[in-house]
Amino acid sequence: MFRALLCGCLVLRACLACAGDEDFYAARRSALMDRIGPSVAALQGLPDNRVLAPFRQDNNFYYLTGVETPDALLLLDGVRRQSVLFLPPRDKEREDWEGPALYAGPDARLITGVDAVMDLSEFAGELKDRLKSPQALYTPFMPYEAAASSRERSLRYNEKRLENAWDGRASRESAFREKLKQASGPTAVLRDLSPLLCDMRRIKDAREIEILRAAAGIGALGLKEAIRAAEPGMFEYQLAALAEFVSLWSGASGEAFFAIVGSGPNSCILHSYGKQRRMEAGDIVVMDFGPDFQYYVSDITRTFPVSGKFSMEQARVYRIVLEAQKAALDTVRPGATFADVEDAVRRVLERSGYEEYGMHAVSHYVGMSVHDAGKPAPFEPGVVIAVEPGVYLPQKNLGIRIEDTVLVTEGGCDVLSRGAPKEIAEIESLMSSGSGFPAPLSDAFGNGN
Repeated sequence: MFRALLCGCLVLRACLACAGDEDFYAARRSALMDRIGPSVAALQGLPDNRVLAPFRQDNNFYYLTGVETPDALLLLDGVRRQSVLFLPPRDKEREDWEGPALYAGPDARLITGVDAVMDLSEFAGELKDRLKSPQALYTPFMPYEAAASSRERSLRYNEKRLENAWDGRASRESAFREKLKQASGPTAVLRDLSPLLCDMRRIKDAREIEILRAAAGIGALGLKEAIRAAEPGMFEYQLAALAEFVSLWSGASGEAFFAIVGSGPNSCILHSYGKQRRMEAGDIVVMDFGPDFQYYVSDITRTFPVSGKFSMEQARVYRIVLEAQKAALDTVRPGATFADVEDAVRRVLERSGYEEYGMHAVSHYVGMSVHDAGKPAPFEPGVVIAVEPGVYLPQKNLGIRIEDTVLVTEGGCDVLSRGAPKEIAEIESLMSSGSGFPAPLSDAFGNGN
């Protein structure tokens, strides 16, 4: 299973690097120009890293260009139907250390498929030239997205930083808007590009679905190995490390979000990021995990007993949550809504007496971001969502959550993350099969302290 999925992921990755990608991104830019009409749009890529780590582009910028160069800008001219990419000048010294980079020149135009590639220093003049008459200038108002980021968290971060008496800085996107106002002059009307991009990104095309299917398969494989390896005496962080190792081995570039592993009392903490607890016999473990693969992610949660067997009470509550998830999945089809999914879960929890222990919403979009772009709207084929009911009983140190990444299809839905077992018998059988990985570090170092 591991080798088969790995081979599939590597083949997919090779296909994505083939010629023809430039036409794919050009079609997206053309579709966005259709939406802005006789106007201009400007987008800013993410800045260079402050740390020694691989660069990851902003989701919207990558969605339109496929370009991973830091500090890049994109200009879309809906009047002339042209796209212009602006890149930093060549840094030969950096290339000596980190390899060849994309910079302004004829090669960059051929590689990217944009109509023109210019040096960053030419952006202001080009913008003014294309805004000679009063017209709209579109740019995203929403926060930038990268790996392990969400818009709601970014918005809160921006607000708190602005309110901080010892900081007070405006967000990067609002600073960019101010620069655009200065560069474009008084005739341009600034408008938010975010809703248009969100609407485009909400429905995935065949290529995106292929990547999302691979991301879900990788995530399921990582979770499966973590479940198989779990045993009393291990630390929560070891399960996270194992899942991440498997996902990186399978071609992921990193995590969609920092893995959540909560055992015992931590199983009732919705986002238990600490992962420092040593797991004990009788504990239940909630593990929420997803890889970042080719700029698309998956979001999967499984709950399992660290001892390998569910207790009677754990099994009883688990079956209720699983029943709620299956009821929710039965509602997922074109025309259904998030409210329908919520109602299906609520009815099961009400009937079982656990409605007040749900604690969170049970569905959201998934795509380039784990809480992906898009306004709530009736589902259509190509929409991808997470379905994640949960029940949390802190007084019993018993939290249960089951989550899958789900594609809406013409006839209903397709659970992309089905590779991670969730039936009680499947989980217990997997845990009894033994792990093919080395003994945990806690064994290697005695008591693990």
